[in-house]
Amino acid sequence: MNRNRATVLFVGVLVCAPLLALYHFGIFPEAAKWLSARLPNLLVLPVATLKLSLPLQYAFYTALAFSSAWLGMEMEAAWKKYLYLLGLSFLILLLTPILALNGLLFEPFSGILAASFAMLIGVMLGDRRTDLMPEPAVVAVVEAKTSAE
Repeated sequence: MNRNRATVLFVGVLVCAPLLALYHFGIFPEAAKWLSARLPNLLVLPVATLKLSLPLQYAFYTALAFSSAWLGMEMEAAWKKYLYLLGLSFLILLLTPILALNGLLFEPFSGILAASFAMLIGVMLGDRRTDLMPEPAVVAVVEAKTSAE
């Protein structure tokens, strides 16, 4: 993690800044209003109205962006990265009705978007080739085999 700390921070900020702009331009609050209209039809909710907690939303998608960028860069196998993203998306979608039953409106779209973009950028940065020269031991084995033939 020490070698990628600055890169993970950069990716996290790179993902969080546009999402914050989308919140202030009204994209995600509109999605939250849409959810608040649909959730009472799907669930048996308490009579009180659902309250939206913006600090919870900001903290949640920020944590998801940084953790997804870090895992995208540090995990070795690509299937593990995408399995993490699939499982995380499922859990985020389950968090919406659970919090709605407790009277809190939680829109999952910003979290899924933050995790997806941060993971995508983390995968691109983590899978890049840092050295183009093969290992000396590999070169020696290949040369030994070719000289033996």
